[in-house]
Amino acid sequence: MDYWLFLLICLVATFSPGPAVLLAIKNSANFGFWQSMKGVAGNVAAVMTLASLSAAGLGAIILASDLLFSLIKVLGGLYLMYLGVKAWNTRYTKPTLQKESKPLTTGKKLFTEAYVVGMSNPKAIAFYTAVFPQFIDLNQAVLPQFCLLAGTFACCSMVGLGFYALATTSISQYLARENINRLFHRLTGGIFIGFGLSLIFVNKS
Repeated sequence: MDYWLFLLICLVATFSPGPAVLLAIKNSANFGFWQSMKGVAGNVAAVMTLASLSAAGLGAIILASDLLFSLIKVLGGLYLMYLGVKAWNTRYTKPTLQKESKPLTTGKKLFTEAYVVGMSNPKAIAFYTAVFPQFIDLNQAVLPQFCLLAGTFACCSMVGLGFYALATTSISQYLARENINRLFHRLTGGIFIGFGLSLIFVNKS
């Protein structure tokens, strides 16, 4: 198993901009770094779930079924568009009031939101189904190798998304300005809607 090549692929995949990265940036800007990490944890949970489904052979079944693949991508695309509309319509609140409106229960909502985003991308299923087998040596115990690969991808995902969330906190005061805050939410909302549309029209190939 060429582990270092797999690690490089994971880093490129997790640091590349996409819905999970955008969600981490948005959550960090709105709720702060530590709250946004609860959303990152949701994405990592989705990574482990999808990797497990692929290992169990369900990923191949989904890819083989046009109906299942289409259903997942349409639902996933609609959910991303819903997040986009919600971000677009976010009302500006002053920073002093915004801090008071950050309850601890927000973490559960952020976790669930990120988990759904991670689970609703059929291209992620295709990635695990196509890439993982290339790095597993069938002459050795498969389970330890799978755990190593899945764990590596999950760690890379946490590091990558955490990096974007931390970077966002450095400009949080700038984003707190009313005109910039409104522009930020319109921009992230528009990008989410774009991601949703692209997911709906994506092909399996």
